[in-house]
Amino acid sequence: MFQDALAGQVAELIESDTVGDAERSASRIWQQTAEDCVLARLKTIRIYGGLPRHKQPLSQPERVNRLQALLRLWANGCICAVDEELFADLLYRRDDQAV
Repeated sequence: MFQDALAGQVAELIESDTVGDAERSASRIWQQTAEDCVLARLKTIRIYGGLPRHKQPLSQPERVNRLQALLRLWANGCICAVDEELFADLLYRRDDQAV
């Protein structure tokens, strides 16, 4: 059931990303929602060996690009795709919600 809700949210994020211009996809609200979605997914998957937390922080454009790419993969059925740099960046920046 959670997977269905997550899949729906991913689809909405992908749709809102492609409907508008490039500025909308980089908007703070879209990014916050996408990060919440990725963190929620991260909490549901088992990653053996843990995630690296020592990676360099991502720049804003790189973070948005990685969020878009990961959400597209998940929306297209690659639900086991993992972006370690993105996960490390999110965990570092949003330590209060760390997994």
